[in-house]
Amino acid sequence: MNKYPTSFPSGLRRSALLSVLPGALRSALCLIAAVLCALPQLSAAQSFPSRPVRIIVPFSTGTAADIVARQLAARLSETWGQGVTVENLQGAGGNVGAVAAGKGAPDGHTLLMLGINHVINPALYQSTGYDLPRDFKPIMKVASAPLVIIAHPAFAASTIGELVALAKARPGTINYGSGGNGSVTHLSLEMLKSRAAVNMVHVPYKGIAQMLTDLMGNQIPLASPAVASALPHVRAGKIKALAVTSAMRSSAFPEVPTVAEAGFPDFDVSAWNGLLAPIGTPDEIINKVYADALKITQTPEFIEQLRRQGMEPDVLNPAAFRSYIGNELAKWSKLVREAGAKLD
Repeated sequence: MNKYPTSFPSGLRRSALLSVLPGALRSALCLIAAVLCALPQLSAAQSFPSRPVRIIVPFSTGTAADIVARQLAARLSETWGQGVTVENLQGAGGNVGAVAAGKGAPDGHTLLMLGINHVINPALYQSTGYDLPRDFKPIMKVASAPLVIIAHPAFAASTIGELVALAKARPGTINYGSGGNGSVTHLSLEMLKSRAAVNMVHVPYKGIAQMLTDLMGNQIPLASPAVASALPHVRAGKIKALAVTSAMRSSAFPEVPTVAEAGFPDFDVSAWNGLLAPIGTPDEIINKVYADALKITQTPEFIEQLRRQGMEPDVLNPAAFRSYIGNELAKWSKLVREAGAKLD
């Protein structure tokens, strides 16, 4: 007579079946089942990429996100033996490209180069057309570009301490420019206003170029663009740097202190970029892209290319990047509400 039953009532559940088997046999069957379930994802990772990969950049060419994406794409193409192309799909502050990327097949062949705009936009737009935690899987944070608080050489303040003291003495009389309402160049100084409890007046521009022209012409005294935008003008003596906004000093301005050093602990504003994939992309593919891209970001050539553009390598793994995105969404949502920022 068979020791184990050869048939079971139709209503008997799988757990009941397993319960009648010896412990060792039950463990073995569970292990086999787990391996069989994992095989499709392992196979997907081993065969990836099976065709050209595209990285969607939701901004124009020459932007920080575009530069980072193209540096990665060229080297990933060599690593994978497949074409890796960059597709610029700008519009609506980065929303257009993000929506397109979210509709890509969840197989790793469509990636998104995320920018800081994407964690600010949900607080600015009634609908962005996407939800980062719901629609995407983080792969890695790649780089960050600190901003720098700059002023016309004739401006009375040359440090953050002097700026705050001047703003307290003359509330509502100091104007500052930005690249547009709700941009990181706007919210950077809004954060300083909030932390220092001072009142300065925002003057939004439709782009950084005109803002810098007016600042050098002393039409406005103050602004906070990306380091890369300000670097040549600071070196030429046309503007002066008061402080960088990142947590650490910039390699482009090693002599310029951070806002945090000026007495505002934890002040950290950087325009950062990172890779995402559509939700549903297997973890094995996420981990492969991360591992291959990580090796690239650690090479001296990649780091040098970033620093030439005023950026710094700033890598986070998938889990850490997910947590970072969540914190950034909360931080900027709060600041946008406090600033009353609205779209132009």
